Amino acid sequence: MPPPRPESMLKSINPATLETVGQVPVTPPEAVGAIVASAQAAFPAWRHAGLKTRVAVLERARQLLLERSERFGRMITEEMGRPFAESMVMEMEASVDLLGYYTRKAPDFLGDRRVPLHNVFFKRRKSYIHFSPLGVLGVIAPWNWPVLIPLGFIAPGLLAGNAIVFKHSELTPLVAEELRRLFLDAGVPEAVFQTVHGGGEVGAALVDAKTERIFFTGSTEVGAKVMAHASRSLKKAVLELGGSDPAIVCDDADIDNASSGIVWGAFNNCGQNCNSVERVIVDASVAGRFMEAVVEKTKRLRLGDGMDPATDVGPLASEAQLKKTEAIVRTAQSRGGRLLCGGRRPAGMKGYFYEPTVIEWSRSNPAPADEELFAPVLYVTPSVGDGDAVRLANASCFGLAASVWTTDRRRGERIGREIESGTVMINDAIVSFGIAEAGWTGVKKSGVGWVHGEKGLDEMVNIQYVHSEPQLRTQKFWWFPYSGRMVRGMKAGMTFLFDRNMFRKITVLPAVLKHFTGYLLMNRRRKDKM
Repeated sequence: MPPPRPESMLKSINPATLETVGQVPVTPPEAVGAIVASAQAAFPAWRHAGLKTRVAVLERARQLLLERSERFGRMITEEMGRPFAESMVMEMEASVDLLGYYTRKAPDFLGDRRVPLHNVFFKRRKSYIHFSPLGVLGVIAPWNWPVLIPLGFIAPGLLAGNAIVFKHSELTPLVAEELRRLFLDAGVPEAVFQTVHGGGEVGAALVDAKTERIFFTGSTEVGAKVMAHASRSLKKAVLELGGSDPAIVCDDADIDNASSGIVWGAFNNCGQNCNSVERVIVDASVAGRFMEAVVEKTKRLRLGDGMDPATDVGPLASEAQLKKTEAIVRTAQSRGGRLLCGGRRPAGMKGYFYEPTVIEWSRSNPAPADEELFAPVLYVTPSVGDGDAVRLANASCFGLAASVWTTDRRRGERIGREIESGTVMINDAIVSFGIAEAGWTGVKKSGVGWVHGEKGLDEMVNIQYVHSEPQLRTQKFWWFPYSGRMVRGMKAGMTFLFDRNMFRKITVLPAVLKHFTGYLLMNRRRKDKM
């Protein structure tokens, strides 16, 4: 087979140095259907290998991921720029933990679950929920958490017995191939976990192929297109989309603690998290002190190559992200936002660097809430009282995550319950996505379906209700033929079972006994004739 032509190779660029890290062959869109078909052919054997076998394979994958964690961490930093410290401390730790969580919990999550029946007519019946794999899953993942996000679909998907075709972002193709190598080395059959590479046309081909379900993480705009494509064949899609995540700082907040947490929540990963803190809504009584602390701490952040241990904030992941950030800051200033710090590219730095930026908005002109920043930019708006803060927090088409900062835990939880978001954190930010048990979802335009936790695994399976009658030769009184006597008997039975008036219950008891005794005798005579 001849080597791929140069123009058919996808290059991975280090955003800090602009050097080429590596390259992979682009998958022709017309080849995606055949790749999915090969996964379909491999699916039955993987399904019938049994959960015990699949758990053992994924346990090996977890151990390999632990042993290769530095290799993965370096690759994350080189491909998309986040500091190596973040790659290891945040992403790799959470990824290894996620694999361990699902391998431990898979027998409980995927085992048949008894459903007790309360109705007297069905008390003796066996009733349970059974979980079976769907088939081939299409996973489309972004570059900003290139290991943890796809693992949230791949690990439970494989454990449930599905085959997977995985398309990573074109910015992180080397991580995708490293993930595939990891699972193949652990024992996943080659056709059961496959990767495809390329841009939007390859992703569209995967959505249009004969996958059973699509798992997409990315922008709301692209997510809407994925859902539209999937709906053509009534294919379900799980979508983890964008946000404009608010942080409410109450008048009793520990300003030093809140400002440190929010600066970290806004600028880790260079602000390129779907659940980054983007809009701070701070009580006016403490706004001055809070903004002073935030600006001071933001100015101390050290920009640089992520492989330098002294780096706090790396580059943006691509030139497109850099240009978008510059446009965000220009637009904010033109709309009345006041630049407190940052707002420019640092001089003398070769890569896609941009200074962490804080912009103040007035209460009469609050921060825009319907635009996802996904950039090292933090908006701050003062508010008056908890009600005003919640109103500003909810004034968005998004509802992914939020945080509340207060020294009164009950107050924080009360405010949190009023925020329209899939996740709320009290006195912390972002970390809930790294908690394996924490089901992750969005409301409004921030998502459809669940990731992580038991609910995340439920998205990977067909949930089947099974109902078994132990009396194999007993005909039911509600079967044909119908009669007036049947209706009278059931009416009396409903009164006896459900009426709250004890006198009426006693009154209908003779009719109930007469009807159901006749039914039992009918079945006895039938059995005697057999």
